[in-house]
Amino acid sequence: MNKLKKILIFPIFFLFFLSCGYTPIFSKKDVNFSIENIKFFGDKDVNEKINYSLSNYKNKPDKEKKVSLIINSLKKINVASKNSKGEARTNKININASVKIILSENNFLIKSFSKSSIYTIIDRKSEQKLIENKLTENLCNEIALQIIFKILRNTK
Repeated sequence: MNKLKKILIFPIFFLFFLSCGYTPIFSKKDVNFSIENIKFFGDKDVNEKINYSLSNYKNKPDKEKKVSLIINSLKKINVASKNSKGEARTNKININASVKIILSENNFLIKSFSKSSIYTIIDRKSEQKLIENKLTENLCNEIALQIIFKILRNTK
């Protein structure tokens, strides 16, 4: 009897979770805009990473709403904590982006986005640079997602 219950319960749970109604946030039917033009000012590295993250939404001819962006970015790395000798132990990387979202000729939004992360300083400079680059990439991806969310909220 226990084996029969186990055999019946597994398919029921499988079907239940299979039909839960999950749909991705950025499914193609929800995105009704295309980014036509992006102008960048500020930190070149941050701008390249944000541009790459937004590339999936650029120049889509089948979308009815066209959006332009003006992005001014800034990246700062500051000492977050020091040890008893006064040497830096952790750094804080801070990325700020001021974005002007142009929805139409007379309709635009100005929004500032800021993301930061703290990381431990290591002795090898090459590994330190890799960590900083990866954190910068992750923070830029988060800012790009926030830009997309803001556009989606204002184009529906």
